[in-house]
Amino acid sequence: MSNPDPPLQACTKTLGDSKITVKRDGRRATFDNADRATIKQIDLDCWIPSAVTVKADYIVSKPGVVDVIVELKGKEVAHAIEQIVTTLIRWKEAPPFSNKIGGLIVFTRCPMRAAELGDIKKRLLVKHGLWMEIDKDQKTEYRFETFTGKSA
Repeated sequence: MSNPDPPLQACTKTLGDSKITVKRDGRRATFDNADRATIKQIDLDCWIPSAVTVKADYIVSKPGVVDVIVELKGKEVAHAIEQIVTTLIRWKEAPPFSNKIGGLIVFTRCPMRAAELGDIKKRLLVKHGLWMEIDKDQKTEYRFETFTGKSA
């Protein structure tokens, strides 16, 4: 949207690949970009110092469509949710690249039941307007449109 601050620009990559993958500690998330749109990838460790606050790992943005806050986690899904929400609040002040913001947590193990995860996703949607995906698979290729709450 408007011109982001210089530290944010320094931590942002512009990509046009058909598959956009972010990785951290053996976990990954891949986004389908078949139309080869310009995608912005923000490394949050670069942009927000760890001493300042908890934060997610990345924001992967299809500007004008959706910005997806990504946390690649081992098993602490509750902590990952805190990281996503804290990042969401900070990202809204940036200003973000898109009006719609989604969230993605990819984990290796989750001690929560599917029903608990479903309840968490509903609360985040109601309280923050955040479409959240929580996934163990790591083989899924995500579509940006999924995070807008639309299937198309």
